[in-house]
Amino acid sequence: MLSSIVLYLTAITVFFLAAFWRPHVGLYFLVPLLPLQTVRYRLHPFPLGEKLVDIILLGIILGLFVQRKGRIFPKSPINGLLVAWAVFYYVSLWRGAFFLGSSLPLWISDPRFSNWKNYMIMPLVFLVVGAAIKDKKQMKILLGLMMLTVLRANLGFCNTIAQRDFSHFSYGLRYAGVFGYAGENGLGAFEAQLALFSLSVYSFIKKKSIKWGLLAFAALCTYCLVFSFSRGAYLGFLVGLLFLGLVRERKFLLVLTAIALSWQALVPNAVVQRVFMTYDNGQLESSANERLTIWKDAVTLIPQYPLFGTGFDTYEFMGRTDYSDTHNLYLKILVETGLLGLMLFLFLLSKCFWLSIRLFRVSQDPSFRALGLGTAAYIVCALVANFFGDRWTYLQVNGYLWTFLGLIVRAQILTEESSLAVAPEPDQESAEVPILLPA
Repeated sequence: MLSSIVLYLTAITVFFLAAFWRPHVGLYFLVPLLPLQTVRYRLHPFPLGEKLVDIILLGIILGLFVQRKGRIFPKSPINGLLVAWAVFYYVSLWRGAFFLGSSLPLWISDPRFSNWKNYMIMPLVFLVVGAAIKDKKQMKILLGLMMLTVLRANLGFCNTIAQRDFSHFSYGLRYAGVFGYAGENGLGAFEAQLALFSLSVYSFIKKKSIKWGLLAFAALCTYCLVFSFSRGAYLGFLVGLLFLGLVRERKFLLVLTAIALSWQALVPNAVVQRVFMTYDNGQLESSANERLTIWKDAVTLIPQYPLFGTGFDTYEFMGRTDYSDTHNLYLKILVETGLLGLMLFLFLLSKCFWLSIRLFRVSQDPSFRALGLGTAAYIVCALVANFFGDRWTYLQVNGYLWTFLGLIVRAQILTEESSLAVAPEPDQESAEVPILLPA
């Protein structure tokens, strides 16, 4: 209880510091907490405690307005797209209200409006990070705090599972750690994505102590990934390694080959059973069979509402199956927002990916290049993992991705400013000679 009180009082202090002193201080406090859903649960008994993320973001935005010098949010290739995305989903929210015959989405008391608001928090994190973080030092501090928080959470995860018997798989072995309702699959996706990000940064670092630290951090994330028992996350991690091997260093391809050849000897029997349990005596096991049933049910809805879908966040309220999700993000988007919604989503993902790749290719700063490549690998892993469930709409899973994207925008601004600062002065002889008109 004491730790919850301290966290609550710290949050109040940080709100005022962000609003009236330094907006980036709010990010130092908030962003590391994004994956820690169960930690944020502890604040729910306190006044407005369940609105921690919203209130700290409000404080940061107030601080940006107070210290305004020119435009608040920096330009980026995806700003306009994000606005269109938010508007499209809000219109779809209304469509869903009429489809379900439910209350109109006018305030957070409506559960679907609340879900839309929570979904839009992530692009807002992107905008705020790009605006509040101003220099390379602040970027490094924020990234360091993010990694330290994950390190502490992962060590806690390891301590919890240390005494469990992994000789045979059972669903009781699975543990979601600090990820709350994102579940074990959300944990697996997060660990896979962050391991790939760390390996990307590792490939650019020259100082040996930092390289070994990043390698140890990636190994710890991979260890937690293994014991998440998330097959979709496993596949996402392997595809991400393939991406890094093709784009950055061939040694990642060697690591991928070694994993493919020896993984059964490296992991406990419970993990091996989990990977091979999709089929049991030639029949689909219960989890895979249920997922296939849900997919078949969702597919029947698509031809009925092909262009605009049934409306944002409607499938969970239809009661068509015992589950509230289609267990495939792309299928869910098709059902709820139609072909138009899926095209908009894929276009947004592609823009985020190329935003990351552009920084990796254009910047001369190794740390910026590492940030760009790591975020691109993060997105590749997310693309794969979301074929097996919704790992996209959870703040605790993807809050870091939107933070990285915000840092990429700031890194591009710093890169452009640096280029302008070192640009040679025009040669005096080649400068234009002013035309003197007679008086």
